[in-house]
Amino acid sequence: MQVGNAFMVVDFGHIYLNGESVGFLFEDGYLKDTSGPLGANTGLKVVEQIPDCTFRGIDNLGAELELPGKHQGPTGTLSYNNLSFNVVNGRISSSRHQLMGEFDDQGQINVKDPVFPNIKRMLDESTQLSTYFEGEKSTGAFFKHEFTRPLYRKDKSYTSNEIIRYFNGFDALTTAQKKYVLDTMSLWAQCGLLQVVRKSEGDASLGNVKHGAAGVTAIRTGNVTLYREDFEKEIEFYRQFGPLMNVSKGIKDYLEVRLNMVVAHEFGHQLEFTLSQAMQEKVQEIFNQKKHNCERLHVPPPSYSGLSELVMGQQLAQRHFISGYARSSPHEYWAECIAAFSVKESRMILREFDPAMYQILSDLVLHPTTMLSRLLHEKYPERSAGNGSRSG
Repeated sequence: MQVGNAFMVVDFGHIYLNGESVGFLFEDGYLKDTSGPLGANTGLKVVEQIPDCTFRGIDNLGAELELPGKHQGPTGTLSYNNLSFNVVNGRISSSRHQLMGEFDDQGQINVKDPVFPNIKRMLDESTQLSTYFEGEKSTGAFFKHEFTRPLYRKDKSYTSNEIIRYFNGFDALTTAQKKYVLDTMSLWAQCGLLQVVRKSEGDASLGNVKHGAAGVTAIRTGNVTLYREDFEKEIEFYRQFGPLMNVSKGIKDYLEVRLNMVVAHEFGHQLEFTLSQAMQEKVQEIFNQKKHNCERLHVPPPSYSGLSELVMGQQLAQRHFISGYARSSPHEYWAECIAAFSVKESRMILREFDPAMYQILSDLVLHPTTMLSRLLHEKYPERSAGNGSRSG
């Protein structure tokens, strides 16, 4: 830090001149408890208030930081997705003075990328949430700016809006159908992964073509079409039995565990395409091991020619897969685990039967950029369907 001809050292925010503390610098440009060449002040002030004061170094993420910076911007209060932020000379910061990004005189927001600290991401109509700013421009002129996402419904939350945009024809669904879609897809909307899928792989809708609950992805458009009649059956099963149910396969003493989560299952196929190659290989490895153990301990009856895991009634607690259908292939295994993770009841069961996949999905929700393909998480820093045919 330099003030005129005086040079100071900043160490984790503490400012030292010849070994003596002369203040504290926050990364958003605020100083407190200053003395010496910074001027005596026990309160807060910004670097712009001190003539010839500049700082060059790094912020708390290790990214280059220059204060006051080359670009000037507005000063005022910013509400973003109903969260409050301060803006000083274009620098957006939290109440704890953490620098979040930049805001210019045209209302454009650029946010810091936590994975690539030296890169700022420009928000656009797809990534930016509801924004309201009031203050003044760098010129001193009064400035009020409001941004609302296209097709955004102010009476709905971000989660609901994302689901409505993902599920074509949502408004035409019955009350029960809407509740089912919202209940089973809210987690993926909240964490931002639904937006990634919607922008990169496709959407979902109802149809009358008998595809079971297949994702129509022969050319990988990612657009999932759910057969209306089967969709209604899934909702009724979910209403009566919850996310999991035991079904008879017509073979004495044998049962299959079934997940009643068709929308989340098909979303899982879409989401699989966004994973990094390393993560896809990890899922394949877990599946192979589980299938090997299943074939060794749960041998299906001779009369059964299917691919699902069947167990005798007393073996339900010792099954290897969250659902019988998950044994069919690594792709169905992934989609069924995504479906099970979607709501709390089956998520806790997944944690019990498949702790490795539970941990992977927990990390995916909390730290998506560590698992998405590099192309995707560089493009969508904030936070795609296999054939997915399912008969039943």
